[in-house]
Amino acid sequence: MKNTTGPKNKICLVTGGNSGVGKAMAMGLARADMSVIILCRNEQKAKQAINEIKRKTQNTKVDYMLADLSKQKSIHQFVKKFKSKYTALHILSNNAGILNAKRELTLDGIESTLAVDYLSHFLLTNLLLDLLKSSQPSRIVTVAGGPLMLKRANIHFDNIQFRDRYNGIKAAVQAALARVIWTHELAKRLTGTGVTANTFHPGLVQSNLTRNIPLLGKPLSKLSQLLLSSRCKTGLYLTLSPGVEQITGCYFVNKKAINLFAKDDIRPTAERLWEISETFTAIK
Repeated sequence: MKNTTGPKNKICLVTGGNSGVGKAMAMGLARADMSVIILCRNEQKAKQAINEIKRKTQNTKVDYMLADLSKQKSIHQFVKKFKSKYTALHILSNNAGILNAKRELTLDGIESTLAVDYLSHFLLTNLLLDLLKSSQPSRIVTVAGGPLMLKRANIHFDNIQFRDRYNGIKAAVQAALARVIWTHELAKRLTGTGVTANTFHPGLVQSNLTRNIPLLGKPLSKLSQLLLSSRCKTGLYLTLSPGVEQITGCYFVNKKAINLFAKDDIRPTAERLWEISETFTAIK
């Protein structure tokens, strides 16, 4: 049965909602008078963020929940708590990410960029699909990188965790491409459910992705942040606009769908990526 819930009663979950793209998404959804839950790792930063969002939007329906997206056990625990507290989910906004200068492993033994920037979204979304389906029409929106970067990127299936020749930028770009390809496949698997899934380039939005870069690069990074926007127009367009309610499996730039894979059939790559992701997250 189609859900006719109005904006005031819609529930939105925003990962990484205490800063960067996630905070911009949470702020915009709160301005639309929706109920917004931000998912963060740090409670102090989460409280600061929701207090700011409430103050700037005059929306009191803003809350936070805690989880460490680098730990799959934490994601499972979060989903269990979320489902015990909320009976619906209309918008899932995946934004959390990191950028590491050095290769690190999570407690699950997975390269941290792959784990946080991609696999956490894959696992969290799949665990919440039943709630999204029962709340339809609902939307999944996931942040990705710029089109030029993505067109040059590859999924390194033979070295997906960068055990050899680690490069933080390449790891982050691979994860961004993985989010786009996975979402394309997810949309196909959700056909007929009333749940859409799209990715988007956020544009020049303030971010804290560079928090793990070497100290020498931090002053320049902080200066550049002052020149960036605190809004995320394309992401909010995908979550709020009635005009894209039926559009799914697309990648958006400046509110327009861009075909990154015009010359390639990505289905075999998408299916292989899905299978590997199931193995990493043990959800099959």
